[in-house]
Amino acid sequence: MSLEADVSVPCVSLELPATPESVGEARRVVREFASTHGARGEALAVIELSVSEAAANVAVHAYRDGPAGPMRIEADVEEGELEILVLDEGAGFSGEPAPGLGLGLGLVRQNALAFEVRDRPVGGVELWARFAIAS
Repeated sequence: MSLEADVSVPCVSLELPATPESVGEARRVVREFASTHGARGEALAVIELSVSEAAANVAVHAYRDGPAGPMRIEADVEEGELEILVLDEGAGFSGEPAPGLGLGLGLVRQNALAFEVRDRPVGGVELWARFAIAS
């Protein structure tokens, strides 16, 4: 007996320089992907805001001691939910005060169904969040 599963998970992946100019491109690509897979209205606005905040966080904080490095953004749709992963290869978390108001990750956490942010073992930070596609 042979069981074959045909599992196809819609996904999008992009790598951009971690600069403020890349935030809009990240938002546009994920917005288009989410919209294509059913996100509308408030759900789409929440996804857009969260991607903007996560990408801006990388652009401002990840490479503050040197030139901008890469920012990778991945999104997929599983069981009616959108998962987003935003990765960098920067310095990771430090105990030093950071510039800004500190509201960005709080907004992502507040709007997500699930949320994690952690240092990556290979360096940098990884943000993972899951969002409802339907409002």
